[in-house]
Amino acid sequence: MAKYILEEMLRVRNFRKDVAEKNLKQAQRLVEEAKENVENAKKTLDEFKIFIEKETERLYKKVMMQKVKKEAVDALHYAIKVLKSKLITHEQNLETAKDNLIKAEKNLEEKREALQEANKNVEKIKSHKEEWLKDATKEEELIVDKELEEFAKKKEQEE
Repeated sequence: MAKYILEEMLRVRNFRKDVAEKNLKQAQRLVEEAKENVENAKKTLDEFKIFIEKETERLYKKVMMQKVKKEAVDALHYAIKVLKSKLITHEQNLETAKDNLIKAEKNLEEKREALQEANKNVEKIKSHKEEWLKDATKEEELIVDKELEEFAKKKEQEE
């Protein structure tokens, strides 16, 4: 039987499909990592909020009901501002993690679509190959039948 004329194209499309599957798995892993990062950022933020409350309370208790210099009060306000700026940083980290998750999910969807397209392309060639094989088999059967007829005619002529 003759070699399938689009065998190389089928091989390339199968390769592309394998690459698309690999990319999809990688994108799924990235989504999972992004989800973990969001959870970690939320946890860190929540823990820091609790810490900042306790620390603010501790700092205020330290200076309350005491005679302190203005520098000590200024230092207290500065320490609280530093804590609040760190809180803002944690909030920004959470937002960044959420944005990264959205990007990872979008990328995952693109990889799913690419895999679907690759599967569709492979199926087209496979379908064509099946039809080609049916046609090639019919052709070979016709050739064999013709040869048998010719052989039978020669045999009749010889007798």
